[in-house]
Amino acid sequence: MPVGIDSKLPLAYDNTDKFYGLTKTLQQNYQQSIKMLLLTSPGERIMLANYGVGLKNFLFENTPESAMIERIYEQVRLFLPKISIISLDVRRGSNSLAANSYGDANKLTIKLVYSINGTGIRDAVTVVETRRS
Repeated sequence: MPVGIDSKLPLAYDNTDKFYGLTKTLQQNYQQSIKMLLLTSPGERIMLANYGVGLKNFLFENTPESAMIERIYEQVRLFLPKISIISLDVRRGSNSLAANSYGDANKLTIKLVYSINGTGIRDAVTVVETRRS
């Protein structure tokens, strides 16, 4: 019988876990949960209309980085209360001028360093969003 914490997303067949892959550690589970929280748009998740930061919504808007940071802190506090944010970096575009000439100005990069309360686990998640769906 497969043993894991939660299903790995996106769902895909896994020979080891039989049927679909599972997250095996608390660290993997929280990495996935943070990515889901950042990438889910408010209203997208059934029965949780306020869930999600909605990075895609910020991609082409003129929203200040401070508003995005505030939204991330609020969402983590509400939906992932067992983690503490150590540092959070929100950047638009690219540091390279050459990259900007090819459209990377429409790029949003989030780097979130966090700890899982009561475990001593410290980790980081980086999410890069470059398109609008």
